[in-house]
Formats: sequence, structure tokens, C-alpha cells
Amino acid sequence: MLILYLLTYLYQGDGYLYRSKIYLYNTASKRLEEFIPRVKNEVKMYVCGPTVYDETHIGHARTYIAFDIIRRYFEYLGYKVTFILNITDIDDKIIRRANEEGKSWKEISEYYTERFLEDIRALYIKEASHYPKVTEFINEIVNLTSLLIEKGYAYEVNGSVYFNVDKIPDYGSLSGQRIEDLIAGARVAVDPNKKNPLDFALWKAWKPREPWWSSPWGPGRPGWHIECVVMATKYLGEVFDIHGGGQDLVFPHHENELAIAKACFGKESFARYWLHTGLLTIKGEKMSKSLHNIIPVRDLLKKYRAEAIRLYIASSHYRSQLDFSIDALAQYEVTLDTLYAAHDYLVSVIGKNVSNAEELLEREEVGKVDKEVLENVNVLKNSFIDAMNNDFSTPKALSILLKFARYITSVLSEYEELSRTTILKLYIEYLKMAEVFGVLNERKPPVDVEKLFYELLSLVIELRNYFRKQKMWSIADNIRDKLGALGILINDTKYRTLWRWRRK
Repeated sequence: MLILYLLTYLYQGDGYLYRSKIYLYNTASKRLEEFIPRVKNEVKMYVCGPTVYDETHIGHARTYIAFDIIRRYFEYLGYKVTFILNITDIDDKIIRRANEEGKSWKEISEYYTERFLEDIRALYIKEASHYPKVTEFINEIVNLTSLLIEKGYAYEVNGSVYFNVDKIPDYGSLSGQRIEDLIAGARVAVDPNKKNPLDFALWKAWKPREPWWSSPWGPGRPGWHIECVVMATKYLGEVFDIHGGGQDLVFPHHENELAIAKACFGKESFARYWLHTGLLTIKGEKMSKSLHNIIPVRDLLKKYRAEAIRLYIASSHYRSQLDFSIDALAQYEVTLDTLYAAHDYLVSVIGKNVSNAEELLEREEVGKVDKEVLENVNVLKNSFIDAMNNDFSTPKALSILLKFARYITSVLSEYEELSRTTILKLYIEYLKMAEVFGVLNERKPPVDVEKLFYELLSLVIELRNYFRKQKMWSIADNIRDKLGALGILINDTKYRTLWRWRRK
């Protein structure tokens, strides 16, 4: 147990030296793999963001919260994380929405981009390192398309440019499908311009009522899949650690991204690990407008706290299907209160909210009870790390965080002789663990502190006057003296008790 304690608290730079192996499920290999960052102590992640033509719904939120927790866990271990979340601000759906509303595509994309950013901030999703937009990279997309033509991987027809999937021998490897099967089951309208039904557009020729940009092939706009390749490699390089997104993006989007990257940069290029979140359903059915079962994040936030939504999402493994339930979500309001209770009890013992708890730690001899408590904290912490290292098993890790919360309440209730150092360490480790889930953000009292002070002081004076009427002078005097030590001077007059501040 002592060795485990020492390993846990060994510290190096900005992160823990204790860092057992992380295993994650790689969609590309279809198995658990040990995570080994390309650059020591750094993680570079790219997650496919929204196409901004409508409100952010709970299905989107499930993916973004899941990857936010993964990002936070890497940071918990001390990794420096570069996190890219792109925004697709030009697309068929955006153009269609603009035409329906009689607005420009730019008005639609800018409006819903801002709404999206507001929503993810409201969900306590950490700011990305960058939020690249497709329209900021038109020149780079044109240049990469030209390179693919030069290398023989793409061809131009009537102003559009298509990627030739036959040129990638292992096309379909990411999604685990064969080209023959994909062609047979392809729901692609017959297009005489394509050499293969699975060939996809890198550049789309201009059509009336559509925006356009100049290119060597005439006016047009980017295709979907090449956009992410350009943006990911722009910020993360030709080879980076993790590419994430929803399960529904494995094919065709991520399959086609990978094909483009292989053609441009080589077989071993692009993401080394592919992570995908499971689908979110409503009563077993995928969310869709036709079923009228889409739940916007903003509607949920009117009734439920963002942190409760985060806990609910974390209660299911990121790769599993989550059948959304309002009743189940409501239960995590109670769970959140349990977590806050432990925090508030710690603060009540410490005597204040502590933003610099680590700086307050003192070297002091700790007793037998302190050692026992700290050893138990280490066991909880290492169990938490083991759970998260196993493909980010948030359901298990969340159960450990709750166990920690209950343990804090129990310790503060049962042990009188705990040292201040032990209590501060409880506080530090508890907050760090909670930070992985993105909860306990509202640590300031949810009340008007000044108003509360005056009301509490009035209550204390009222109680003191009761003791005076009962001739319980020693208690009344003790209250007066304790208030005086706090800088509040009491003056008992004929008709009322007055008080004032002691000013130096």
C-alpha cells in the first residue's frame, strides 16, 4: 500500500509520473490497443464538429461530451492536449436551409455557429484549441485537390472533381467493408460522370442559387470529406494521434478522409487511432425530424443542469448505444447533488472556498487516522485511473467518484482528529477527479453572500437575546466574545441590540 501511495504522488512537471498504460478501442484495427502518443507527453486530437444549419441536439452533445471527457482525462494525467473541433460552414444542408428561409448561406452558418458555440459552453465543454471553418481553407482544399489529380487519384468531369476509390487497394478497411459489397449496396444515385459509384466529390461544380469559389476547374465549392483532411493536417500534421466522431461517420466520411490522406501523404499517414461514439436513440429509434423526436440541447438546459446531463452521458460507455430517457436523466440531478454535498462539506471544514489548495499544504506529522484516510484515497484514485485506462470506462470511473464523495462525507462525520493537510488533500484529489467529468464547476455559493451574512448575524443576535432572557449569561457572553473575535462588536441598549464592525 505504501508503494502505491508513493507512486501516486510522485510528480513530474505538469503531470503525474504514475501513468499506467492506456488502452483504447481503435476502429481501424477493430481491437483494443495500447495508446502511445506520437510525441511524448502530448496528445493531438481531431473531432468532427457540426454542419451548422440547425440547433445542436442531445445526439450531438453525447459525442462532444464524450470526447471532452477523454480530453480532460489526458490532461488529468498531465498530457498537453491539442484539441481541434471543426465547423462545416458550407454544405448542401446549409444551402437548402438558406433557400427555404430566403437568407444567404452565410447568415445561416454564422447564426448556427454562434448557437453551437453557446451550447457547448453551456455544457461545460472545454474550449477547443481551434475551431477551423471550411470556408477559411478554400485555397488549401483547391491545392490538395490539384495534388490528387496530379498523382492520379482524382479526375475532373464537367467542373467537378472526383476521388477514384479504385486507386486505394484497402479502401473499406476502416469500416470493415469490401468495395464489392459497398458497390452492391450503395445508395448512390447513378452518376454517369463517375468511374465507380463509390467515387466521391472533392470539388463540386457550381449550380444556380449556390455559392461558389474560383478553382482551376471552374466555379464551385468543396466536397465534404477533403475538408477535414485539410483542417486536421493543418493544425496537427500529416500524422497525429486521435481522430474522433460519431459512429455514423465511420462510413463514408472517415473512410473517405482516410483514403484521401493515404493518397496524399502515404499509407501510414493521418490518425493513428480512430475513436467513435455509439448512437443515441429515443425509445430505440434514431433521432429524426420525421419522427419528431429531436431534443435540442437548449430545451434540455431549461429543465436540467448541464452537469447532470454530463453525468448522464458519462453513465454509458462512449462506444455503446445510449437510449435517451428523461427519467434516467432526472436521476442524475440527485447524483450531482451528492457530488456537490461532499464538496460543500469539505469547504465547511476548511472554512472557505479554496482555489489554491495545493499552495496551502503543509509538511506536518500525520496521525494513524490520516494515513489510513490517505491510503484509502490512493486506492480510490488508482481504481479511477484503472477504469479510465480501460478504453475510458466512464461508468466505472463515475461509480468510483461517487464512492469518493460518500467516503468524504463519512470521514468528515466520523473522524475528529483529521489534520488540515489531510482535508486539503481530500479536497485536491476529489476536485481533480471531478474535473475529468466536467462537474463541480459552480463552487461559489449559489446565494447572495452579503445578504446571507446579515440574515445569519440577525439570527445569532436573536438567539443570544433568547439566552439573555433565560438568564443564561455565560452562553450569551460567549456568543458576544466569539463575535468580537470575528470583528463584530455587540452593544446591548435599552430597547435593542446594536452591532458594528471593529475597524483597525
